Amino acid sequence: MKVSCRIAGSFTGSGPGTGAKASGPVPTLAKKMQQSRFLITGCYLLLGGLAYGIGAVEDNMARVLFAIAVMPLSSLFSLWLMHRLPGVQSTITAVNLVLDTLLTSWVIFWTGGTLSPCLPFYLTTVMAASFRFGPRGSLLSTLLAVACYCVVGALGPDPPATLHAAAGMTLRIAFLFAAAGFGIRALHQNLERYRKEKALNRSLEETNQALAAAYQDLRTTQDQLLHAEKLASLGQLVAGVAHEINNPISFVYGNLVHLKTYVQRLESLLSLDDNLPLSGPVLERREAIKKAIDYDYLMEDLHGALGSCFKGAKRIQGIVGSLLDFCRMRKPAFHPVDLRETIENALCILGSKIPADVQVRREYTAGDCTIRGDANQLSQLFLNLLANALDALEGRGTIRVRAFSRRDGDNRERVFVEVEDNGPGIPPEDRARIFEPFFTTKDVGRGTGLGLSIAYSIAKRHKGELAVQTGSPRGALFRVSLPAA
Repeated sequence: MKVSCRIAGSFTGSGPGTGAKASGPVPTLAKKMQQSRFLITGCYLLLGGLAYGIGAVEDNMARVLFAIAVMPLSSLFSLWLMHRLPGVQSTITAVNLVLDTLLTSWVIFWTGGTLSPCLPFYLTTVMAASFRFGPRGSLLSTLLAVACYCVVGALGPDPPATLHAAAGMTLRIAFLFAAAGFGIRALHQNLERYRKEKALNRSLEETNQALAAAYQDLRTTQDQLLHAEKLASLGQLVAGVAHEINNPISFVYGNLVHLKTYVQRLESLLSLDDNLPLSGPVLERREAIKKAIDYDYLMEDLHGALGSCFKGAKRIQGIVGSLLDFCRMRKPAFHPVDLRETIENALCILGSKIPADVQVRREYTAGDCTIRGDANQLSQLFLNLLANALDALEGRGTIRVRAFSRRDGDNRERVFVEVEDNGPGIPPEDRARIFEPFFTTKDVGRGTGLGLSIAYSIAKRHKGELAVQTGSPRGALFRVSLPAA
């Protein structure tokens, strides 16, 4: 309702009952009224000139045209004066209306008096006063027009013969002017009501649009919550599976340590046996057995097999540990974090997902890349960026991961991490929406549209920025900027 009142006020602020003086530009109503007055009186001037040109009116036409010409000229002067003195616009309008009434009386006097064809000119001032000042203006303008008309009738060449005739003529013209004035006032009130209703409808439409947008946001938030619950359940499931894998792999890793010790003891025993002095037949038999079992290769490969088992078990332990850290439900804890270690943790989780034809090039600087943040959330940020780069490459290409620190424009130390791929890149029309929740360009079933949105929110939570730009020469480059510790 406030909107409609404010809009309606722009049309009626200088109408009846408005006591405040304007301090700004000329209001629309006053300006349009002077423009309309200029057009109407200008038409009067053209009609008068046409009548004079065709000889319809001969006597006193110069005086008539001069009087009519003053009206449009005064309108132009009034517009200029309103711009210079916006606080006295009502006074200027009232003076114009009085001047028009006097000039109209002059024209009527010199064009036939009470029988003049210019008698409807009075209606212009009466209707303008009604439209601008309301019923009171209509009444005053009607009284002034009747008084001027009576003076013209009294001074004219054919005054009324009797008082009764003069009174009848005066009442007729008064009723005509009053009816025209109040009719215009009623039209003006209907116009005001229409404008208020239109403003109210516009306000209701804006409110409905805002409600529709809020409802859509609510639906989006609800979908995000449902998806977050699914991700939380999936995280708990992964944590349980990782925990179950961690127990047997710990047994395997522990037994490998003992197995390595046992192999070393057996090697020492076999080396002692190799140095024993044996008789010819026994020695030949031992050599034959060694040759049959490929003894030298077996001893050499045994160390390689044990080393591979150690590396594999250690890698499984690292992956399981990263999964447990990533899926562990806990409150964010901000402490010094080296982003290079966080990136390596994310790459360890993605290790099995990286195809053989995809190269990951690390370009870390020797400087300090430590910030204050939550390691688990930062690991998720880089995991999402790296997974997005892998999906963009579609099995072949190069991913460059850079980590460096430098000062920004405000001379503050910041740490930057860039994840760049040489894939097809992001279309310009999608770049503005790339961080919106549920926005994805992937096929159905390949993405949820939340990875980059979550990464963006994590960067903001750490008082940082996440931006995207075109890679060199193609592809996409995501840059994370975080304040240094």
